[in-house]
Amino acid sequence: SVRQEPRVPSLLSSLLSPTTMFSLPSLSATIRSLNAMAAARPVAFGATSAAFKTTTADVLVQTAVEGRSLETLDLRRTAVFTLFGGGWMGFGQYYLYCRLFERLVPGTTALASAGKAALDQLVHVPLLYFPLFYSIDALLQGAWARGVACGVEHVQHRLRTELKESLYANWSLWLPASFVGFRLVPPHWRIPYVSAVSMVWTTWWSVLQGRFRARNAGAASAEQL
Repeated sequence: SVRQEPRVPSLLSSLLSPTTMFSLPSLSATIRSLNAMAAARPVAFGATSAAFKTTTADVLVQTAVEGRSLETLDLRRTAVFTLFGGGWMGFGQYYLYCRLFERLVPGTTALASAGKAALDQLVHVPLLYFPLFYSIDALLQGAWARGVACGVEHVQHRLRTELKESLYANWSLWLPASFVGFRLVPPHWRIPYVSAVSMVWTTWWSVLQGRFRARNAGAASAEQL
């Protein structure tokens, strides 16, 4: 018999129906359907959830925290979060967390989970995660279009002025969360789990990005005086 994979429209209809919202058995069935979808298409499921999360977090921060209207959103900033969320936090981190880390440090024991959390936070985050984010930012800001040297300088400047504060904020949340993820969360739910925890992180990081950009704009204006 042909295996039927869960369909997104029917799943969404089930999730939003009044019967599902107020019925525990129906809610349980929806959760099982989500689990089946995540297991069947883990990369697509993870990328979609990550892109949605990063986009939502940045728009919420810009409107609710910074007081912008939808017409005055910094769309380039939001685009950076969207591309980075779907591209790296979804696709890239699936292969990193669920394939590479599992090969390097196999198992879900406390020691193995601590080892993978250390790889994530002490190697991946400072050497790959933040540089990739700033590389995408440089692309959307037009720095790479002005030449490789200009793009590299953009990334290096952002790392020099923002990395220390960003790392401290990241580690305060992600060191314990990474351990829990590697210890307890099944591989096909790992990226959705990361996306859920990362909603908190991305919201705070978007706040930091707003502060960093205001600080950089102020410094640029002072240099012109």
